[in-house]
Amino acid sequence: MTLIKQRLNIDAVKRPGKIGEFEVFADGESVAKRGGNFLTRSFGAGYPDLDALVDHLGQSHSKAG
Repeated sequence: MTLIKQRLNIDAVKRPGKIGEFEVFADGESVAKRGGNFLTRSFGAGYPDLDALVDHLGQSHSKAG
């Protein structure tokens, strides 16, 4: 979320879900989430690629503006 704010000046918030799950919202839209089952989360799977996420948001934000 800090990376999104630094690069794009967009406020993002993380909303926790069940243990190990979360969803990130930017400009009111869901932009990333981590879910899966306990086993996949235990091994670190399911995290979004932050650079790809910021690039995607930048492209979407520039089209909207």
